[in-house]
Amino acid sequence: MAREPQYLIEYAAEYTKLGHTAFGVAYRGAVLIGAGMCAKVVERPFSWRRRTLGAVELEELARVASILDRVWRIRKNPGAQRGGNIMAGQSADNDIVLPEYTVSTQHCAFSFDASGLSIMDSGSLNGTKIDGVLLEPLVATRIKDKAELTLGRIRFEYLMNPSFVDLIKTVAEKH
Repeated sequence: MAREPQYLIEYAAEYTKLGHTAFGVAYRGAVLIGAGMCAKVVERPFSWRRRTLGAVELEELARVASILDRVWRIRKNPGAQRGGNIMAGQSADNDIVLPEYTVSTQHCAFSFDASGLSIMDSGSLNGTKIDGVLLEPLVATRIKDKAELTLGRIRFEYLMNPSFVDLIKTVAEKH
């Protein structure tokens, strides 16, 4: 089985191969697209025992190659038990794994219902933001298409399926 695309350019190649409609069906659902890092790691005090490191905001978004244009699909991990929230965090036990020191082990949870997608911060050290607004821990908040999400020091763009397919079409047309 072929490896699933990870970056926008790889999804664009799939789009070219499959065509608009088939691509939209094959890659349905919402995604997070890496925009860069918006904070720097705070130096860890000697007595620090937590696995997650603190972060302090940067004035400019840092364009980090491993994050920039990287796509994370918001879905249960293939092979995971159906139902329940979609967990995101640093631990490999999450549905969405973000191997980043400022993201907590289980940073946040996504949940779908008939009206859309919600996100809930799990009480993470560095918090979760939507469009720059820090979420209250353990309170589900609806996410709108094209919202800017920040988990730890990583900034993402949230796209629902139609917006994601349109973006990939644009990327494919450029290449």
